[in-house]
Amino acid sequence: MSGFASLLSQFKETTQAAAAASSSSSNGGGSNKRTRTSFEQSSSIQPHHQHQLGQKQTKISPKSNYCYPSSAPVKTIYIACPANAETGGPEALHQLCHMINSGEYYFHEKDTTTNAKEGDDAHDEFGRLITDKSSSSSKQNQVDKGKRQLKAFMLYLRERSSGNASSVEQVFADRSPRPSKYDKYNAPIAEHQFPSHLSPSSNSTSGSLSNNGGYSSDLVIWPEVWTHLIDSLQLEPSLNATKYQSAIWWLSVNNNKGRFAPQQFVQRRDILHLVQSSYARDYVRTKLSAATSSNGVGSDAKKNNEQQQQHVLTLTEFIPYTSSEFALPLTPAAKATTDKNNGSNKEPKLNLVVYNPAKGMHWTDEIIRRACGKQARTERDGSVTTVGGIRFRPIGKGLGGRERMTGEEVVELLKTAKVYIDFGPHPGMDRLPREAALAGCVVITNREGAANFDDDVPLPSIFKFAQFNVDKICSLIKECCTKHDEYAKKLEKYRAWILDQRVQMKACVDGMINDVVKKRIVFEETGEQ
Repeated sequence: MSGFASLLSQFKETTQAAAAASSSSSNGGGSNKRTRTSFEQSSSIQPHHQHQLGQKQTKISPKSNYCYPSSAPVKTIYIACPANAETGGPEALHQLCHMINSGEYYFHEKDTTTNAKEGDDAHDEFGRLITDKSSSSSKQNQVDKGKRQLKAFMLYLRERSSGNASSVEQVFADRSPRPSKYDKYNAPIAEHQFPSHLSPSSNSTSGSLSNNGGYSSDLVIWPEVWTHLIDSLQLEPSLNATKYQSAIWWLSVNNNKGRFAPQQFVQRRDILHLVQSSYARDYVRTKLSAATSSNGVGSDAKKNNEQQQQHVLTLTEFIPYTSSEFALPLTPAAKATTDKNNGSNKEPKLNLVVYNPAKGMHWTDEIIRRACGKQARTERDGSVTTVGGIRFRPIGKGLGGRERMTGEEVVELLKTAKVYIDFGPHPGMDRLPREAALAGCVVITNREGAANFDDDVPLPSIFKFAQFNVDKICSLIKECCTKHDEYAKKLEKYRAWILDQRVQMKACVDGMINDVVKKRIVFEETGEQ
């Protein structure tokens, strides 16, 4: 079995172990405790808040439990996404929609919530039915009366600019806003005009509106590149309509380009911040701390800062084909290799160093010049070869490697390479270093951006350069090509961490739903203001 296949097997075992632990916890008498991961802890989930929605609620002080402007529980989530876009960001947005819908999160409607009675079906803290293995399929799908499933929808938008002003246009299914590669996700398209033109006093059978602080129970999650548009869909105040709630998912820091200005961290205390990386968490928390400190002194500033920090929740994502649910189909070349090796999909490794031609090219060009010489010949695909036979090639196709590859083509190229170098800005927890490691490449980076955080790029320190030293980098590249197997083994923990990210994302989504649904239902049912 190849190293990659072995790691996938370990990932499945980890998932099965987690499921077994969850099952044993739910069958352990009256206890409903769960193991809290570091991601759940960073989402500020308090153990004494983790009780079932269907049980009698303990009175919780809103001062310690909730600090948002509105206490309206979220019942529908809309994920804003650029129409017809195929990059890592939109894929992560579709993953989030899928994880919410496949997670089967339920909530009680307020007027139908009842105390649990003896003989009633047991549910976990998110309202999901807990059944034993002997239960029938019909019982497994049963949901208590008065419960509704939290739904997530993709809100495809196109940005329109006129001078210094920007607006958005909603794109519906009849205009095919979704690339076919995302059809694998449980991510339905929002087919109605958002938001609706209902006023707070309107009778809504869907329960989508709440007059709690003037906010509806709709939450819109915006990617960090669109923070300047977060209010673009709000209805005019003259319509007497509630406002939707907003969250920013910081999939990167640098790609925001300062659109969410420092003063907005002061003014927009209604924003929930979701962070994909430790780099983003550090950035957002630093901005929030600076904002609250400048608007208060002493204990007031400290209290405001503590409240604002509760607005920051970790929300990671994962490489889709690390899950059997989204495994890549075998290309003809990969299939032939699999058959030849009797089940192993290990590709023969070449003395090949690959890099992203869109990032950090100033540094990459210097590495290539030092390794290959200034007079080295550049091939049609953009590759350059050293005297010793090590070839540097951009991850791209066509003349000079300038054309974008498909995801499948990138994976196939990475399988043949021994080394992947990335001296770019690392605006977030980038996908290419993780894909390269899974394909068996030795990954070498700088310490810019997210690469400076070992939580985001947990490579052994030997492969991360705080200062650019071209001679040391070239020497390490040569060593990694000469003794590839030896150096590749040093990345085993990194690859195992990557393979576990789907489990991590599930814990993050649990934490987010706990924060925007369950805590707010508890708050709402206490009746305290």
